[in-house]
Amino acid sequence: MSDPVFWLGLSVGLVAVAILAVILTLLPAVIQLGRAAQSVERFFDTLLRELPPTLEALRLTSLEVSEIADSLDEGVKGAGQVVKQVSRSLEGARTQARDAQVNVRSFWAGVRAAWQTLAHGAPPAGVSNPRLRSGAAPPLSRRDAPPLAERLRPKGGQAAAQPSQANAAKS
Repeated sequence: MSDPVFWLGLSVGLVAVAILAVILTLLPAVIQLGRAAQSVERFFDTLLRELPPTLEALRLTSLEVSEIADSLDEGVKGAGQVVKQVSRSLEGARTQARDAQVNVRSFWAGVRAAWQTLAHGAPPAGVSNPRLRSGAAPPLSRRDAPPLAERLRPKGGQAAAQPSQANAAKS
């Protein structure tokens, strides 16, 4: 057993058996790698066939989405302008309604003052004009007052007609 050739032969034999065992173990893995390589090759062929049209469709879709987003943005801006215009119109309507209310109140206050003046000969209680309260002209009673037609008739012919024409021109 101390023969070195025996030990050398035995070691070479054991190495050969180990290499054979490794090869037999790696053989199924190599076969699987070959199948995987074929599968990858088929996948890349399909990818080369299908990818360009898909990318082109995605590009066209992104362009359409971009156009829709632009038109939507313009629509939102237009709607914002419409809302501002409606708001301005409503504010104008509120102002006109307020002015009309003031005008109507002023008109009815004038009618009431005229009625009280014609009926009682004195200014209404709420009037604070000192010239009307001073008693410079005594109030007329109903029987002392000339008829309405005489009060409205112009005095002096042509001279009285000119102020009414000037008042008509102001209106």
